[in-house]
Amino acid sequence: MSHIPLLKPDQASPATKDVYDDFHRRMSFPGPPNFIMTQGHAPTVARGTWDLVRNILVTGEIPRWKKELIFVAISQERNCRYCEAAHIACCRMLGVDAGTIEHIVRDVNALPDVEMRTMILFAMKCARDPQSLGEADYAGLREHGLKDPEIVELIAMAGPAVYANILADATAMEADAMFATV
Repeated sequence: MSHIPLLKPDQASPATKDVYDDFHRRMSFPGPPNFIMTQGHAPTVARGTWDLVRNILVTGEIPRWKKELIFVAISQERNCRYCEAAHIACCRMLGVDAGTIEHIVRDVNALPDVEMRTMILFAMKCARDPQSLGEADYAGLREHGLKDPEIVELIAMAGPAVYANILADATAMEADAMFATV
């Protein structure tokens, strides 16, 4: 059972409803997810979270589907079941094949796409222990043609993933039914 109840759209303030509507529209979900409705109690938190997600996950140089895979890997490693389920649903919605998703969940090191595997392992290391990143980690990304803007995006992806994991786990939010159908 969730520690914080969902704030349904019909109960939300106009500022919160705006966040719900924009989140729902831009993320292509059937409605606002539990993740954002839990935060709706604090409109500034919901807006800040949405701005972070929109600016780092949804837009940028790295395609969103790759960022979603990174989010799945970080969430899986951190044992955040809500975020793992949510971002697997996003991967499916964006057309990521089931085999790739399965590799991310079972063993990232077995992912056949070496560039994607390198990106994911870098982002996971950044989420887990950013001080341990060394020149070899950056060289590995550059060997695959990643430029500084993309590397900065990978680093930035670790932040929202950990942040979302904390929000989901601290509130004990339950996975949305829509994730099973997306």
